[in-house]
Amino acid sequence: MSGEVCELLMRHPDLFDEHTLLIGAEAGQPAGWYDLITRSGTRILTWDWLTAQAWQTLAERCTFGVPQAAQLQDVRRVILLWSKSKPLSLALLELIAGSQPECWVAGANDAGGKSIGKACAALTASAEKTDSARHCSLWHLDLKPGGDFNWLKQARSFQFAGQAYLTLPGVFNHGTLDAGTALLLEHLPAPAHGRLLDLGCGSGVIGLSMKAREPALQVTLADVDAFAVRSSQLNSMRLNLEADIRPSDCLQNIDGRFDYIISNPPFHQGKETNYRFARQLFLQGRQHLTADGQIWIVANRHLPYEEWAREAFREADVMAQENGFKLICIRN
Repeated sequence: MSGEVCELLMRHPDLFDEHTLLIGAEAGQPAGWYDLITRSGTRILTWDWLTAQAWQTLAERCTFGVPQAAQLQDVRRVILLWSKSKPLSLALLELIAGSQPECWVAGANDAGGKSIGKACAALTASAEKTDSARHCSLWHLDLKPGGDFNWLKQARSFQFAGQAYLTLPGVFNHGTLDAGTALLLEHLPAPAHGRLLDLGCGSGVIGLSMKAREPALQVTLADVDAFAVRSSQLNSMRLNLEADIRPSDCLQNIDGRFDYIISNPPFHQGKETNYRFARQLFLQGRQHLTADGQIWIVANRHLPYEEWAREAFREADVMAQENGFKLICIRN
């Protein structure tokens, strides 16, 4: 979520007080936004670890996790930051409708902000666009009464190696195994032992499928998104595969060294190309690898990741290429 959405909302300070709950993820804080939230007493509920870290100074008013109905019970006003994932935004509105008669929704126009009213038609009695600025739109929605909400009803699953992997809305490639991860899983040699980190784990399919093949592996799964963390937790429990599962922005919340770091690094933020995750992995990866450790990443073929990796590592070789993707092995 761009800072422009926050700038739009700052034009409406009357929406913010101690009875307001802001639900969503922010990518930036424009000047004045922190002061508005701090002074107003507004609470924040976010599934984005970066947003939660940005509000550490207001930790008592910022909650990280998958939003739940109980968190909306004592709220008088909800402001939803429209996600680039339409299924996630609609699921969140269903959740909100279970206890709230109305909702304010703000979104960037290039992420569907212009058409929020149309997108939400099945959930609303009326929808009015109340403001438009900074290439963003603000809507007021009168919600139809909602029923009991359950995130598991929003989940979709895909099959890999005879096992079903659940994904909640908002998780990368919700309900399908993406082509890049499929290439990685096809060609990656299964480690027989040691510590393995699945970074940006999504559903957890990489780390958990490796654990299924080699039970002696110690597996850690990490993702910046609470919906991915929860999806991985559900899959770990359902498949009876033990793993350490935690939120982390790339390697920020990761301790110790690993024999294998495996990742399908994200490189999009909305419609913008963003290489921050990959750059951070190459910059900090060595201090999280054992002496003979390896990093395996899959990437779109046009991305110069092996060239960047060679700036910090002794070797970075393309091991397989297929369907516009490449698999790269990086060694100390």
